[in-house]
Amino acid sequence: MSTVDAGALTLRRATPADGAAMCELFARVPMEAELALSIRRDPDFSALLCLQSDDWECWVAEEEGRVEAMASLVFRDGYLGGEVRRVGYLGDLRLSPAVQGRHLLNRVYGPTLTQSATSRGCVASLTAVIASNERALRALTAQNRRQQGMPRYTPLRDFRIRNVHLTLPRFPKRSAFRVRRATEADLPAVAAFLDADARRRPFGQPMPESELRRRLAEWPGLRIESFYLAEDGAGALVGCVAMWDAAPVKRTVVSAYRGKMRSIKTWYDRFARLLRFPRLPDPGEELRYLCATHQAVPSDDPAVLNALLRRVYADHRKSGYVLLSFFVPEGDPTESAFHGFQCTDLHARLFVVTPPGIEPPPECLAPGRPGFEMALV
Repeated sequence: MSTVDAGALTLRRATPADGAAMCELFARVPMEAELALSIRRDPDFSALLCLQSDDWECWVAEEEGRVEAMASLVFRDGYLGGEVRRVGYLGDLRLSPAVQGRHLLNRVYGPTLTQSATSRGCVASLTAVIASNERALRALTAQNRRQQGMPRYTPLRDFRIRNVHLTLPRFPKRSAFRVRRATEADLPAVAAFLDADARRRPFGQPMPESELRRRLAEWPGLRIESFYLAEDGAGALVGCVAMWDAAPVKRTVVSAYRGKMRSIKTWYDRFARLLRFPRLPDPGEELRYLCATHQAVPSDDPAVLNALLRRVYADHRKSGYVLLSFFVPEGDPTESAFHGFQCTDLHARLFVVTPPGIEPPPECLAPGRPGFEMALV
């Protein structure tokens, strides 16, 4: 399916020539939430997709020569029930006000996704939606006649984008775990550790050593020293997390503060001036943050994650970044690791997506932390 005529709209596979128009649409249509964010992907919209996989495609909808809607589909290997299967991620969905309410999603999105997934043997995909974006949730998940033809969205897990603010210094705390930065000699062990942890999680990312080396070579700014390792008293590796700045491929600009976020910003900035830590950016300014990636704590012991977090916090508190961003599923056993830190949560929902009328395999809905790399979406 190369093009689809949807009345005055034409849906087609994007080409490199569409890159500037996709970047413009992305910047023009912010993520709707109490903290409205505009994601900037210029100068190369595809750069972030290439970091995820070499198997991806973007689709655009044009009207009178202008890109008014778009979405991307990324396909990769993932663990389901401990076995490697082909899975996907659906992202970058943006509809301009000009096409909202015109049923573009069920008219062309469902058939396009079905064909792309079926041709690759993809059993299911993940997608994330900000919980306060009620319009998107209704459009994607409502079950009624007008939604016939839409892919099936099955709730997997609610989660929080937990933003740990880099404000006051943290006093040292005794811990049973030693935390250090990884070195080149640790690379094989880190890859094996991440792969073993992913194997037991739905949509876990297989991590052979070759894949970890690829990421270190291709993710801009990610180095082996970006990885923090927690070891127990016997020197065994028990936890891992890497901190990464995605700004070279994805910058986040604040569009607006709404609801309770307006008062949060007012009080936050007052304390920032008084205590000399970075204030929250004003509308139109970039939000500088580090994202937690490659996180694995197989024991689900919050004390392990707390030890990692304390070391990461200490290393980056005076780095000029405003916050550290973590993926925290609802009910995750490690959530108490964040107690005592100043945090702001952005609620979101993770869905398993399958073609219209197709139930997801049971292993897609297994309990536990899903294999979702928040930094890449």
